[in-house]
Amino acid sequence: MDFMFRYAKSVYGQDQLLGASWDLIWWFAGAALALIVADAAFRLAFVRKQKAAPAGGARVKRHAGVDRLYHWLMALSVLTLIVTAFAPILNWKFEWVTPHWIAGVVLTLLVLVHMVRALFFQSPMDMVITPADVAATLDGARKTVGALGREPRKPGKYSLMQKAYHLAVAVLILVMIGTGLVMFAKIDTRFWQRNPYMLDTDTWGLVYAAHGLGAMMIFAIVAIHVYLGLRPDKWKVNRSMFTGDMAKSDYLADHDPARWAPQEIERAR
Repeated sequence: MDFMFRYAKSVYGQDQLLGASWDLIWWFAGAALALIVADAAFRLAFVRKQKAAPAGGARVKRHAGVDRLYHWLMALSVLTLIVTAFAPILNWKFEWVTPHWIAGVVLTLLVLVHMVRALFFQSPMDMVITPADVAATLDGARKTVGALGREPRKPGKYSLMQKAYHLAVAVLILVMIGTGLVMFAKIDTRFWQRNPYMLDTDTWGLVYAAHGLGAMMIFAIVAIHVYLGLRPDKWKVNRSMFTGDMAKSDYLADHDPARWAPQEIERAR
């Protein structure tokens, strides 16, 4: 496990944990690329091309404007954090600390607003993974490769993979925010002075290790998310993050009205 972390010798000749090894970024990048290639190969081999919904006709609401705004602001803050975190490691020299912590504060505020909205103004159960989600995904996989089995049940608003992605991002973002807030003690701002002695050296090493590993995982997940966002068969849903709606025909084809009943709207195309 030593290859995962960076160490330095203390004045007493003991190993002290500094943080995660940045060499791991290439492993995470490689893992993301391998998953993307595997998915693309699987789809070329087994998945039939789907017909696009006809232009015009009834549409249903998928994302409210405030949720789309949150998504794109979060995307901007996360991309800023990724660039300001990894560009200096790749020897791109620039003043990165200030934009990094500002983006971190913005992300923290966005997550707090999102949590309040999700818990009190939306249906948090929409994102809970259930046994029915797992069973439907397995049935769908068997059908895709031509195996016999029952017809997979359609998901509600979100599929198992979307729920799993949301859970992974939620856990990693909370880890990043928690460790990032602690790391504020090591920078000077107009609001406070740095206090690097708030924690002992070993504890600081654990904080940096958790923050670094989380950052590299986020990098890999974002890369996969971008790939899925660009996949042609996903565009009928992903475009709703721009427009807010989707074709009713796509909704009926891919979702169970008993599990998700969105508002129907009329919108000319």
